[in-house]
Amino acid sequence: MTGYSATALDVGGVIYYDEPFELAWLQGTFERLCATDPGMTLGTFTEQVDRHYSGDEILVRSEEAAESWMRVRGAWSELAQEIPGAVRAIDELSRETRTVIVANQPPECAGVLSVWGVGAACEAVFLDSLVGVAKPDPALLGMALDHLGLPPADLLVVGNRVDHDVLPALGLGCAVAFVMEDAGYRRPSGVHPDLDRAYRAIRSSRPVPTEGERVTIIPSLAELSTRV
Repeated sequence: MTGYSATALDVGGVIYYDEPFELAWLQGTFERLCATDPGMTLGTFTEQVDRHYSGDEILVRSEEAAESWMRVRGAWSELAQEIPGAVRAIDELSRETRTVIVANQPPECAGVLSVWGVGAACEAVFLDSLVGVAKPDPALLGMALDHLGLPPADLLVVGNRVDHDVLPALGLGCAVAFVMEDAGYRRPSGVHPDLDRAYRAIRSSRPVPTEGERVTIIPSLAELSTRV
């Protein structure tokens, strides 16, 4: 992956696992719904989860989901699980290319990145919750380009979603390294195994881009660092 002056890294699915946060949120939402609706079952809830991740977003419209999310944000550092080799890879990448973070993450993410040393290794951090623009709006990536002062062709975007990472990057003229899903996370304490299984099935259906001139598929950020 040589030939790029800078690298823009996503966080969830690239540096740390998204799943522990999502699962803790879902479990907390389920427990709160059970408290208000005695007829709620895990089967009914997993149907709602499927609808949510299919685009209905039925869950985020409930007070129970909002309360659960605030609880998850309060435990962000405890839930964060590094994808193996990611932090070391960032340190190596930052020695070779200018490296920035571009991600949809809550403010608590910045604290985790700081503790892990990622914040110091990267030139800048652009989180949607802090700058007011979120993926898939290409303006978030545009902020990073403006900061770097580079043409899009000189920036390699590293992400794990077609809609949030691949399409905005290609639309701007950037190349993409697409990180494949790694299911090696530890299920958070208290999360029902059936909920974890249902969530894994949903996540496994996410689209994967076709490799081409400007899209490369990689197994991990650690693998990418060996190519620079």
